[in-house]
Amino acid sequence: MYSACLYCNARFASNEMVEQFAIGRRLAFDSARGRLWVVCEKCGRWNLSPLDGRWEAIDSCERLFRSTPLRASTDHIGLAKLREGLELVRIGAPTRPEFAAWRYGREFAKRRRRMHIIGASAITVAFGYLGAKYFAPGMLSAIPLAGMLPPWWQYYFYYRQWLRPVAKLQLHDGTPYTLRAKDVSESKVEPDPDGGPWRLALLHGRGRSLLHGSDAEQVLGRIITHMNFEGGKQDAVDTAARRLAEAGSASAFLSQHAAANTGRVIGNLGAQALDVRLAIEMALHEDTERVALEGDLAALEAAWKDAEQIAAIADRLLLPEWVSDRVQRFRDR
Repeated sequence: MYSACLYCNARFASNEMVEQFAIGRRLAFDSARGRLWVVCEKCGRWNLSPLDGRWEAIDSCERLFRSTPLRASTDHIGLAKLREGLELVRIGAPTRPEFAAWRYGREFAKRRRRMHIIGASAITVAFGYLGAKYFAPGMLSAIPLAGMLPPWWQYYFYYRQWLRPVAKLQLHDGTPYTLRAKDVSESKVEPDPDGGPWRLALLHGRGRSLLHGSDAEQVLGRIITHMNFEGGKQDAVDTAARRLAEAGSASAFLSQHAAANTGRVIGNLGAQALDVRLAIEMALHEDTERVALEGDLAALEAAWKDAEQIAAIADRLLLPEWVSDRVQRFRDR
């Protein structure tokens, strides 16, 4: 089992309650589908666990969940917090919009609260500086670098909106280029004429770049996370979840969004509504998890083939040879 988040690389804390799965302080599980996630406490992303040893851990989580009073629950999702600090999220059979809105709503709400704190702090510092400047100018001379407070505040937002590095890419000549905040508003998801579902078109200081496949997904993921740094209200998250549900899948939503930009002058990400940008981020994350699930299915199929070979050998060992020959003749007929 990995010991750090696949998305932000933060290390997972350990737990002593689930003996078969001692990683993580917040575990989410779906007994019906055999899914087990470690929820990162720093970024809120869900890390799908490897297949080995998952079933025993899910059984333990189910027993612990049933023996613990619920802190919050709906018809499909329950949250239990054990006395030792471990949080268990039990997933039943939720509708896709409900599950997606609940799953991503916490992360977007946390971003929104963080921006409110930053904004309130900036306003407080600005008013404090103006008050000291006009009513108690002697205080400013006593505070080192106090006269630079307003420029520092402006420089921070200028850096955030224009100069902050967002992603790295390679130009056509192989030269590395750092994509900055000022470049991302001109990004556009559009149909891929080379046969892919979509491609990412970037207009930056060195010209225009076109990214395909996994490169496009990686860069778009960083761009859309930067653009959604303010988070969103619950109604915007609900609308984004409904958009994904109507499309049928994350990949279908991205393909439909790209097709909608065909021939449009205003199709840039910077011009999209907030719920569309939130839906794009949610779709990219679900696509990343889909790849992990496909890996799980491949491992499960390989395990089944091994088990089938062993079972066939064991069956032949328990039967007389003449019985095996007669069965084979019947099969040939």
